[in-house]
Amino acid sequence: MLPKILKPEKEYDLVRLGSINDGGYLVDINSIKKSKALVSFGLGFNWSFEESFTKINPVIVHCYDYYIKPSHIKKHSLKSLLNFFNLKNYSINFFKSNISRLFLYKNYKSFFCGFKQHFRKSLGIGPNLISLTDALLNTNSDKIFLKIDIEGSEYRVLYDILENQSKLTGLVIEFHNLDLHLNEVINFIKNFKLKLVHIHGQNPGGKNFLDKKGDPTLIELTFAENPIIKGDKVILPHRFDYPSDPRFDEVKLVFEN
Repeated sequence: MLPKILKPEKEYDLVRLGSINDGGYLVDINSIKKSKALVSFGLGFNWSFEESFTKINPVIVHCYDYYIKPSHIKKHSLKSLLNFFNLKNYSINFFKSNISRLFLYKNYKSFFCGFKQHFRKSLGIGPNLISLTDALLNTNSDKIFLKIDIEGSEYRVLYDILENQSKLTGLVIEFHNLDLHLNEVINFIKNFKLKLVHIHGQNPGGKNFLDKKGDPTLIELTFAENPIIKGDKVILPHRFDYPSDPRFDEVKLVFEN
């Protein structure tokens, strides 16, 4: 059972941004509209979240991922083209969310231009690295939505997020190895002024991402500043949630009383 602090207190006005499966997040609509910039760490080959965000509010977008460059995207797009028709046993929703990979490089070039930029840097201090504080300062904004999906390194920047929380309108963050870092996540929530509005358990590999108690070891949390309340009853999974991996069932979340 998960601690009660990980469960949102109310039902909030949420929309889904990004892919149907992995790469999509539920976000408070108010926090999107109030933002003047979006800072995203962990781009990979999926920027559907950033695309969806800017369709609602065309803000400055700064994405950071050192390991992704145009040549990688070209190769990935070609590989997707060769393998696409060999995929079996996937849902219609999976095909809808992944067909864009066939045109990945063209999409990358058209999206990242003007006020939307991809920087080949990762979080940290040193060559090819940038601190979270500097990344936020580079937007010249004090109304920033922050996305963190950095495969386990999120625990290294929790303090920096707290130090800069006055600039944030919203946050989506993915926590890995939750069973090993649960106390860190709890302490973060207790000290974070933004409201927890959503939790989603990730299911890549099916039961491989469940601990001995049956709780997910990989979760997504969404926070918002002054979120819009729709009701008192919290239903999880949310009606806009989809399993990260469509081959497996959605993760069931059980909370302490």
